Amino acid sequence: MQNSITNIFSNQRGGDAAARRVWDFDGRPARRLVWLYGLMLLPLFVVIGRVVHLQVFLPEAFAERWEWTTETFEPISSREGRILSADGTVLAYDTVHFGIWVHYRWLEDPANPIWLRRKALALLDRKDRRNREKIELAEHQVLAERAAMWQRLTEVADMSASEFEIRRQRIQDRVERIVANVERRRKEKKREEETASQQPGLPEQASWWQIAWHRAKTAVTTPPRRGTEDPLVLPEQQDYYELIENVPLAVAAEIESRTRQFPGLLVRTATDRMYPEHSLAAHVVGARTRLDVKEWKQRQAQFPEGDPLDYQEGERIGSSGVERSYDQQIRGLRGQRRIVKDRRGEVISSEIVRQPRAGEDVTLTINVPLQRKLDEILEVAINSPPKEEAPKEPDGEEAPPAPPAPPAPRIPAGGSIVVLDVHSGDVVAAVSAPGFDLNLLNHPDPAKWQQVAADPRRPFFPRATRMTLPPGSVFKPLSAIALLESGKVDPDAAIECHGYLGTNPNHFRCYHSLSHGPTTLSDALCRSCNVYFFTAADQIGPEGLVDWARRFGFGQPTGIDLPGEQAGNLPSPPSQSAEPGTRQKPWYSGDTRGLAIGQSQLTVTPIQIVRLLATIANDGYLVTPRVVHDYGTPLHESSGNDPSQHGKANRVFGLSNGSLERVREGLVKVVADPRGTGYKTVRMKEIAIAGKTGTAETGGGRPDHAWFAGYVPADSPRYAFVVVLEYAGSGGKTAGPVAHDTVRALLDQGLLETTQLTRREE
Repeated sequence: MQNSITNIFSNQRGGDAAARRVWDFDGRPARRLVWLYGLMLLPLFVVIGRVVHLQVFLPEAFAERWEWTTETFEPISSREGRILSADGTVLAYDTVHFGIWVHYRWLEDPANPIWLRRKALALLDRKDRRNREKIELAEHQVLAERAAMWQRLTEVADMSASEFEIRRQRIQDRVERIVANVERRRKEKKREEETASQQPGLPEQASWWQIAWHRAKTAVTTPPRRGTEDPLVLPEQQDYYELIENVPLAVAAEIESRTRQFPGLLVRTATDRMYPEHSLAAHVVGARTRLDVKEWKQRQAQFPEGDPLDYQEGERIGSSGVERSYDQQIRGLRGQRRIVKDRRGEVISSEIVRQPRAGEDVTLTINVPLQRKLDEILEVAINSPPKEEAPKEPDGEEAPPAPPAPPAPRIPAGGSIVVLDVHSGDVVAAVSAPGFDLNLLNHPDPAKWQQVAADPRRPFFPRATRMTLPPGSVFKPLSAIALLESGKVDPDAAIECHGYLGTNPNHFRCYHSLSHGPTTLSDALCRSCNVYFFTAADQIGPEGLVDWARRFGFGQPTGIDLPGEQAGNLPSPPSQSAEPGTRQKPWYSGDTRGLAIGQSQLTVTPIQIVRLLATIANDGYLVTPRVVHDYGTPLHESSGNDPSQHGKANRVFGLSNGSLERVREGLVKVVADPRGTGYKTVRMKEIAIAGKTGTAETGGGRPDHAWFAGYVPADSPRYAFVVVLEYAGSGGKTAGPVAHDTVRALLDQGLLETTQLTRREE
């Protein structure tokens, strides 16, 4: 400063004085102002530089941040493998459907103002975005483009303008109802909040100073409310909706290849399972149904490390039949599509990153013409009332009439026919009736579904593998083998039959108390003599019967490649090796006698009985039935149902050829001998048939189950077959004609060669 104290004795050398003059601001006020302004402007230049940098060099980065995108991966449905019959008939296949989906903003009418302004601004450069007239022109251009796009779409999809308007309006009405409900709930919530915030916590008789204090406190502590609320935008307004379904491939391809001409549109694919033969072999083919939430969670729990088939909720999964057994082979590998959307949900780009792969085809052993014919035969049989006739004496005279029985209640009946190749185990036909249309499970018709679901005969029940019934006399061939192998029964020694065992004619009697007189083993099979088997069973005891039943696979599944096969029930006498103190069910002599004629607690499935006859026909080899002949290279790990493992046969342990010869002799006489129970209803002149009738008592005053099981040709067996009719009465009178028609169908389809019977056989 000019008035500062100066030391007169200080050194006044020239160099120091010059330095002081340079930094001497006290004497030069202008210099001080320059430096002051410079220091003030320096931060301002930094701010200006940053603003220029943001406005000139970084606007695109900010725009990209504002127009952020999301990347998602959408699954592409794959086609499941086909199911083919042995003759190449397609029994199940997938159809591919293409649907056109549209973004909601593109179909909304009138157009949303915010969406329309955004689309218009995207057409203009930065300078023109401030010109109101150009913005309005751009909005008209967007609307014109949208109208032209709708016009092109209706022409390509061959849809009228009125139909398009109806579909568009239906979607918009649904979304607007959702928006209106949300707005209504938001207003109600706002009113509730305003009411609650007026005088919360104040007593009803608050004084003036309490009210004043509350208002002051509220003004200080409560944040101010916004004057206007943000517009309501729901996810439903940013989503795509299916506008047209099941469009041809050409239409889908044109829209996919011309995305600029069809903005706001998206083509999505879906598959549908079809069963062109409807109810034919429905219980064998099975169905694929949607995987619901509960089933999906069960799979997640079953495979904690990840589902090997990568099933998602809502996808189709095999639920029955071959569709379920070979699900791992039939199931395809879904594809994957990469979709990029903007923040408003519109698709910017779409790219397939993994192509879908179709599942493998499965070829069945089923012969479609034979299956169709047997379907017709069985449907007629179960829908026709059984005709009971008076029993005949061996000489053809009528037997004395039995005492009248109370009328049995009418019980809905079902039935099954199974035809099995005795050497390979191939199931060439498996019919269960009543049946159902497989397409009902994926495309249910309310009226038809109600009719099928209310049918007490259980149309969905696969009787060939899951119906367990007492077999009655069709079990006697197994009992005959057990008697012969025991060595305690001479097959040529006759046992006297008076129509009942012992002295009580009401217990342990033959059917209708027929007296067969002196009866050998072959005669007992031919005429189905219960007394013979009662007497022989008493001689060998229950252990031999149960042991041989186990060797022939009774009481356990056959291993057929169909899901849910039942094992039936093979009763066993108390074990002598049981632990002391273990409570066991008592076994009586009547249990042994009942088991010998296929009654007692014994239950079997049709597939078990037909395998029994196949084993007798093929010299004692127990085959494993199969319905799948082959399939392509599996996409996934083996399901354990390898067709190469089916059809293999092991000879029944300890079974002698001599026993089989004697049993086959009796089975031939059942049909060929005039006294045989199948002579009048099963016998054919064109071919020799061997088999056994069966009439299984059901109890409770209900009609008996009717059986017939056999094989053809009798002299050179090729096919074994079984017929079972629930609650149909006598096996010879009701199942016999069906068995006759079954063999006739085998002949008509060329699966058997006719051989004229000799005079002796006639």
